[in-house]
Amino acid sequence: MKTLLLWLSISSFLQAQTLDALISHSLENHGSLKGIQQRLEALENEKEISRNFSDPEVSLTINDIQFANPTDRTIEPMQFSSLNIKQKIPYFGKRDAQTQMVESKKRLLNMNLEELRTELAKEIKVTAYSVWETEQELLITDSNIDIIKQTISLNEAYYITSGNTQSALMNAELSLSEQKIKRNSLLSEQNSLYEKLSYLAGEKIENLELSLNVQEPKSLLFYQDKIGDSSALHVKDAELGIARSDLHIKELSQKIDPYIQAGYYYRENHPDYAAITVGASLPLYGTQKASEEEAKKLLLAKGFEESDLKEKLSSEIAQLYEKMRNDYLSYKILSDESMPKVEHLFDLVASSAKSKDSSLEYLAMLSKKLKLQEDIIKVTAQFYKTQASLLALTGDKL
Repeated sequence: MKTLLLWLSISSFLQAQTLDALISHSLENHGSLKGIQQRLEALENEKEISRNFSDPEVSLTINDIQFANPTDRTIEPMQFSSLNIKQKIPYFGKRDAQTQMVESKKRLLNMNLEELRTELAKEIKVTAYSVWETEQELLITDSNIDIIKQTISLNEAYYITSGNTQSALMNAELSLSEQKIKRNSLLSEQNSLYEKLSYLAGEKIENLELSLNVQEPKSLLFYQDKIGDSSALHVKDAELGIARSDLHIKELSQKIDPYIQAGYYYRENHPDYAAITVGASLPLYGTQKASEEEAKKLLLAKGFEESDLKEKLSSEIAQLYEKMRNDYLSYKILSDESMPKVEHLFDLVASSAKSKDSSLEYLAMLSKKLKLQEDIIKVTAQFYKTQASLLALTGDKL
């Protein structure tokens, strides 16, 4: 029997997961991240393509077909058949510009990946804190159920002798039903949260090892100084890089694209010969210039978006910090001021709980103490959830 209990204890310990372990596993294995990683690999192929020349053009020409005798190819020297190949030659750094565009796309995908990782880590934290909150509330609900049951037992015993506690019994029974309903709701919420946590973590989670201790927040300046680490800001900067690369490509598009064409000419009863042609496309109609102006305006737009995002992040950090600070102050009031008073009153009542009335007073005070503990649990969980959102804005994952 002892061996079985020991095995069950070890099994339970091994199944319990720490929050950091959950996040690390998810950031390495979650399916949503693998999709972006595959797209990054695809860009390697696009990079190779950007270094290639455009496909050559091949043409076959049969010149000077005489209607009187279409099959006779010996009438005059101008009758020939030729095979031509034409190759466009990218010049003025156009291949380098295309390669730079691919590199800009890769950076954007990498930044999108980091942003997704940051958001995933935040969601795991918030869900884990909700699991902790629900489990702590379940413990308090169970304690409340025990208190109500003891209250009912006391009132039933007194009702037998006095018959004056029918109303108290009814109220206690109603409270017991409410607590049972609350317990069932908490259990359902707990199961749902573990399912969500399992999805986010990329593995089945049935138990979570988590201890939360509220500490005084660091200064607002500490978080404001980390705006530059924001994943969202890095994404916007990468989008700006793509806009720059696009503008560079549009600027180069105004340069001529030279091409070379070589042909072999075959003639019946006359010497064969070769011909070489050199030419270029001419940007005469202003299409490339209009595209360049469009790219300049889009680049300016991305620059304004990046500046706006910095201001927005600064504002959101300040708002979340204020909320976290308020959660911390509420926690300090509840734990350092309210709880000691309640515990003192509870000790006084507990020491004098001899009669039925004093026993009921003891149970009522115990219920108040549990309610205060529940308030502390809620504000603790809220503090950590707010902190998770705040850290996510600065690119923090663990």
